[in-house]
Amino acid sequence: MHEPLYYTEHDSDLGRLLLIGSARGLRNIALLEKGEAAAAFLAAECGSANPLAMPGFFASICGAIDTYLEVGKPLRLPCDLKQGTPLQRAVWLEIARIPYGQTISYSQLAERVGFPRAVRAVASACGANPLPLAIPCHRVIAKDGTLGGFSLGGLAVKEKLLALESRLQFIAA
Repeated sequence: MHEPLYYTEHDSDLGRLLLIGSARGLRNIALLEKGEAAAAFLAAECGSANPLAMPGFFASICGAIDTYLEVGKPLRLPCDLKQGTPLQRAVWLEIARIPYGQTISYSQLAERVGFPRAVRAVASACGANPLPLAIPCHRVIAKDGTLGGFSLGGLAVKEKLLALESRLQFIAA
């Protein structure tokens, strides 16, 4: 039997977010393109689990996301990481440890998870991150300082999130 899954769509400063979660926490955060229906994403991510629309279930999570995007308050969201390979989950957990307003390189991340020669696999795990705001993979950049990729809206969103955190970290210092 499948554990019940819930979802909601939320209009944010980044655009229309689709949030999917269980009673334990978030499983997916996606940025829907204009005109993109949530149904196709839900079918691909949830399969036969048939998630229920539950906007109230996500009220505090949506509030925390809005506060982060508006004033930069660090996000602390409950996560339910059932998906992913052991390497992906190790990478995601290590990404979650990157301090607010700081960045590390993909090669540093590979070293931290114990696979210093697997930079491409680590970068792929970043790209597969199902929770790009809760697990802040925007804080992972290339060794030469370029941004690399970002699954939640591309480089424009990654730049926006890094600028938000950098500006607020500077103000707090």
